[in-house]
Amino acid sequence: MTEVPEFQPTICACTVATAAELPAVKVLSSSFLAEHPEGRFVALIVDAQPEHAGPGLITPLEIGVSEVELHVLATSLDADALKAAILPRLLEALLSQGMPVLYLDPWVQVFGSLTKLVLEALRNAPVALLPRTLRPLPSDGLQPGPAELHELGAFDPGFIAVAEGAEPYLGSLDMPAIVPHFVVRDARVGVSVWNVADRPLHRTDSGALAVVGQDLLTVHFRGFDPRRPWLLSADFAERPRVLLSEHAEVAELCTAYRAELVRCGWSVQPVPYRFDSLVDGTQIPSELRADYRAASPTPLPAFGEDGGGGFLVWACEQTENGGTRWADAVWRADSSLQEQFPAPFGADADAWREWCAGVGVASGRLPAPAVPQPREEGPALLDQLGVSVVGSGPLAELMLAAARASGLPVSTSAGYPVVIRTSAADEVPAGRFVVEVALDATAADDRTGVNELWLSSDVSRAAAERIGGPIVRVVPVPVHDVGAREHSAGEVVVFAAIADHSLDRPGNVLGAVSAFLSAFPDRSDVELRIAVSGAFEHPEAAERLRLATASDQRISLVEDEDVCLTADAVVSLHRGGADDRIALRLASLAVRGVPVVASDHGAVAELFGKTAVLVPCHQGAEPDVQAAAKLLRSLADDLPTAAALGAAGREHVLSVRSVTRVSEILRERVEHSYRGWRARRPKPKPEVDPMLALQSAKHALLRQPNVDGPHRTPMAPALRKVVLRALDHYDNHMRQVLHTLIDGVERTVSELVNRQDALKAGVGAGELELLRAEVEQVAERQSHFGDQLVGVDDGVVRVRADMAGQGRRLRDIEDAVIGEATKRAKATDVLAERIDKLTVALDRTLDRIDTLESKVVEVFRERDSRLDSAIRAASHAQQTADALRRVVVRQHEASGDAPEVRSSLVLCDAGMMRLPSDDAFMLPLLSSNGVWEPDLAAQLDSVLEPDGIFLDVGAYVGYHSIRVLSRLGLMGAVVAVEPDASAAALLRHNVSANLPAAVAARLTVIEGAAWESAGELAVAPTLTGGVSVSPLAADAGEDVARVKSVRLDKELEEISLVQGMKLSVVRVDTPGRGHRALAGLVRLLRRDRPQVFLEFSATATADFGDDPVTVLKEFGVWGYDLVPLATGQAASADQIVKAMEGLRSITLWLRPRPVGAKPAAPSPSVPIKQPADQAI
Repeated sequence: MTEVPEFQPTICACTVATAAELPAVKVLSSSFLAEHPEGRFVALIVDAQPEHAGPGLITPLEIGVSEVELHVLATSLDADALKAAILPRLLEALLSQGMPVLYLDPWVQVFGSLTKLVLEALRNAPVALLPRTLRPLPSDGLQPGPAELHELGAFDPGFIAVAEGAEPYLGSLDMPAIVPHFVVRDARVGVSVWNVADRPLHRTDSGALAVVGQDLLTVHFRGFDPRRPWLLSADFAERPRVLLSEHAEVAELCTAYRAELVRCGWSVQPVPYRFDSLVDGTQIPSELRADYRAASPTPLPAFGEDGGGGFLVWACEQTENGGTRWADAVWRADSSLQEQFPAPFGADADAWREWCAGVGVASGRLPAPAVPQPREEGPALLDQLGVSVVGSGPLAELMLAAARASGLPVSTSAGYPVVIRTSAADEVPAGRFVVEVALDATAADDRTGVNELWLSSDVSRAAAERIGGPIVRVVPVPVHDVGAREHSAGEVVVFAAIADHSLDRPGNVLGAVSAFLSAFPDRSDVELRIAVSGAFEHPEAAERLRLATASDQRISLVEDEDVCLTADAVVSLHRGGADDRIALRLASLAVRGVPVVASDHGAVAELFGKTAVLVPCHQGAEPDVQAAAKLLRSLADDLPTAAALGAAGREHVLSVRSVTRVSEILRERVEHSYRGWRARRPKPKPEVDPMLALQSAKHALLRQPNVDGPHRTPMAPALRKVVLRALDHYDNHMRQVLHTLIDGVERTVSELVNRQDALKAGVGAGELELLRAEVEQVAERQSHFGDQLVGVDDGVVRVRADMAGQGRRLRDIEDAVIGEATKRAKATDVLAERIDKLTVALDRTLDRIDTLESKVVEVFRERDSRLDSAIRAASHAQQTADALRRVVVRQHEASGDAPEVRSSLVLCDAGMMRLPSDDAFMLPLLSSNGVWEPDLAAQLDSVLEPDGIFLDVGAYVGYHSIRVLSRLGLMGAVVAVEPDASAAALLRHNVSANLPAAVAARLTVIEGAAWESAGELAVAPTLTGGVSVSPLAADAGEDVARVKSVRLDKELEEISLVQGMKLSVVRVDTPGRGHRALAGLVRLLRRDRPQVFLEFSATATADFGDDPVTVLKEFGVWGYDLVPLATGQAASADQIVKAMEGLRSITLWLRPRPVGAKPAAPSPSVPIKQPADQAI
């Protein structure tokens, strides 16, 4: 049995796509395999499920990408970035099979074999790339242009060929400069929106598509949207360089490609990207993906086995500014939100949180757990003398130590009225006295909200004071006394310097190096040790210092600040600009007993005085290096003097900068600030006399009961009088007892109040004992009065027993009344409860209405502002457009070939049009407006058939003919009828000047007047341009101007271009003569039933000798409804003629009725709105 050899492909093509691009992948696969029977095709779908793999269709798992790695990549990258990340892995896997690999974008369609071209290219380099275009793109404002090419890259990412040896460079294909590659400069490959303007497509004799005379190989349709097939690329829709209406072959190619996509499964319903959103449909913002890439360690992915729960927890964590990662990412990714909420973590925090909880969650832009939490309120204000120190860092810790040593109550939150902060970033609640401690402040610094500014020196205060700024006080920053160092001189004299590269110029460490080298050019018993900080953040300054000290072994750079404590002296030849910070650092060394050599200026000189070696400075703050060198030599030769100087410096610094000394100054300033804060606080409310309530209640004993009040029971007032008369004696007795009791209570309370006032004024302990005894006596008297009240109660009980009979008789009445009252009370309670609920709901509704009103007012204000800006921009744009129109017209008139007819050039929506110079109507209107009869033009566009005939009777200079030709392109035909020879010449010129030759060839011009019969007509010029025709009189002489008349149905039959076409639209612009022109076309009107647009003038028709009503009724006999274009409603002939009173003409739409249909019923009244100056 003969064995069939196994298929061995010579080239392998591949692509990387998403599930949404699967129809395009199928088109690519089928077109490639049809042209490459010797090849193999592989498609990798990044978001396909593993079970969906099949022949030629693989998933990332099949090329070695684990499921966890895929989920991490899909979380951190969007669809395009994920495909770019997977591509090198796919190419590497396919290269291992030992054949060249060609990557093609999913939106590529193959029309010819690429094998020979790819193999020849790969013989020159392991990687072959294709440029987007072979010619520079012009900078003419069209897209794509040079800017887009620079942004997206010069090479086409949809064509990459690799061979053996390309493996090391697969991860760097986006950087072709470091990849050995060969550039494929073949115009047949990669025809796209970038280059099709320079590579015109055409058909060969065999019908195949060709470019530059050779068969087309590939077309890249990246950006083509099947829902918008009129665009070659939806990515460049604003000002496209390539218009399909101007490239017929490209348009045909797009139509065929769209049909292939539909055949392969494309539909209007979009296919979702699997890694675009969470399980609940919430889309992951791009900025959150970037945060996920930057996170360390990598959080759980959004598409893992936990269903994205771990990712959601990470994304909804609160950030330092009070928001959440997800909400912050949504804000950063949307510029409109940044404009709406410029401070989402400050003044706009509440509004931003409301948007997140409402619109954000409802629109699926962020999940509910990602809504930022409400801002925490600041600490409650404690109105007492104390100080709050807020902030972090060494400066805050030093001020906190001084505050605690002051003896004042201290807090690290802003609870006390006086708040000391060390950074403007530390937020302080309103209503506090804010003190800011700063180093090296300037007058230009923003100190908004600061009441006092504390600086460490008078020099800094003079530099920071300004009019309108906060009060500046000198309160030095303390230094901790940790004791003097234990130091003994060695064989080598060690000097130390400080190199803080963040203060490179003010610190002037190079000055210290120069002074050291000048002082000791050849001594080996001296060293300079430099404590370095900030080298990583300031590499340039660090390198400059390293280069300056590299040649001298006596100078060492150490990243340890304690190196200064082991030196015999510390040197600081600083300049101006950071005096306070340098002074604080030198003070922390001087307090340990280290001698200081420093520049004699600024805060350092003010701090040390004569307890340090001060180097004189030149004009300004530049230290004298030579003087410093002499002082260093003196110190090196006299170390005991240096030690004594260090001890004196320690004592002096402790006397002015110790924590104890600074705490005294701080306490004094805080007490002063607190008093000032209290003075500005509103005064407390006046105290109310505690006796007032008791005195008011006393008057209640004088009130008499009201027995005449209304009641539902008629006998109630009489019964009240009887009971009151029976209890009158006991009532008077009770009133006397209660008067006596209340008088006693009043005297007692008055005495207590007086004694409390005395206690406030400083009553002693003995008087308190006396007051306590009197209070006990008052209590005994109250007990006695209580016994008396018990006796009174017994008398009342006896009276009640006597009245028991009357009570029994009244009880029956009361029961009945109570029963009825209970029912009414229940109904009243229910009603009151409902009223309360409605009141609450009404209050809420009013609150919401107020909120909405404020929002609406703000929206209207913003809209008005934007509208004003838009109006100004539109006015400017209109002025610019008018100027550009005039420039273009003058340029075109200077460079163009004008016809022999005397004419003027105007720019309109149809192009550059020439009109007769004596045209007094259409020329000025078209020149100023740029459009002519826009309503008619729009209606013509809506009814135009692409393969039909457009008949333009009275075409004049061809405005509508040119518009229709530009829309029909190479399909359909236009026949223009014009009796005026000069106008016909201008018509031909305008068509040739504004349309391609192929499109212009679809026009046929009939020079003559359309009439009901062939012959001759008299012709006369009109005031508004053009000519008017009329029947030739029998006695007309030879001097009468004549024009031939034609019957249009016969003329159309003789035109070969329109043979086999259907008459689609007829426009007749001959007011008063249009019915005669249509009479010569009636046979075609009844056969093809075209749409007819007629300029109708009742007065001109009557002047011509015809009855307007009869003419209009004749159109109805032909099978047409009369529709005024201005109203769009059918009307009768009488209504139209009646409505035209006062009008010169109107545009009538003769709308063909369906075969067999009755005439449309006219409207009761048809208003015809037509300008009175409509052209005839």
